[in-house]
Amino acid sequence: MLALAREAIAQFEGVTEAEFAARRLYQASLAWYLLGIGEAAARVSDPSRALVPGVPWTRVVGTRHIISHEHDRLAPGKLWRVLRVHLPHMVEALEATVHLLPAKPDTAG
Repeated sequence: MLALAREAIAQFEGVTEAEFAARRLYQASLAWYLLGIGEAAARVSDPSRALVPGVPWTRVVGTRHIISHEHDRLAPGKLWRVLRVHLPHMVEALEATVHLLPAKPDTAG
């Protein structure tokens, strides 16, 4: 989640809101990042989510569902707000608490 959010923010550094709104490719690219972030968030356990209260887990996963099922109705203004407001807040919350999360379990068998 953290890596994808950082990458999404960096990808659009220097892009204005007007440019973003005019380019469907930009909107689709951000939607792809949000899908990945939502998929990752869905796999975080409830106990781990409780360690990072600054992330609106239900909304992150819900955004993924909206994008995947209503991709034809994406609103550039809403995507822009996610990019410039919500993702930076999520990055801050994750950076401040990621050390509290358990290491990824060994699934090698």
